[in-house]
Amino acid sequence: MLVACMPALRAFVRRRVSDGETASEILQEVSLRALAGDGPRDLDRFLSWSRGIARHVIGTEWRRRRRERSEPARDEVPIDQIRDPLAAPDQHCDAQVRLKRVFSSDTAGVALLVRRYFDRVSGKDLAAEMGLTPDALRMRLMRTRSAARARSEKI
Repeated sequence: MLVACMPALRAFVRRRVSDGETASEILQEVSLRALAGDGPRDLDRFLSWSRGIARHVIGTEWRRRRRERSEPARDEVPIDQIRDPLAAPDQHCDAQVRLKRVFSSDTAGVALLVRRYFDRVSGKDLAAEMGLTPDALRMRLMRTRSAARARSEKI
């Protein structure tokens, strides 16, 4: 039933969320919750039920974003201070320039990667902090890494 409702559900989410990547993440979270839940057996009721899940997930995402904007900026480590002690100086400079180019427009992605991999915050803790399920966080990390890879290949 979820597959049958997916086009209508995608259109519903897309009308409420302008960013395509965010809409995909929300749709994925809705799918996970719908598959984990015990929804109605009627197709029309299932679509209404899944739209309710989508409204809830969208609301959670907007609250998370408002909270993120309203929180004072933490003392985040600038990318200039992240160093690989084993890298040669010329490799370090090349890597630093490349990272700045790759992540120039995605500060939230950089912050997420730094919290997960440099600060070594567990996936469960980070997901709870962001108001996401661990699976949704894993998908967000995977998308951020693949987008960075795609951008770095263009540079």
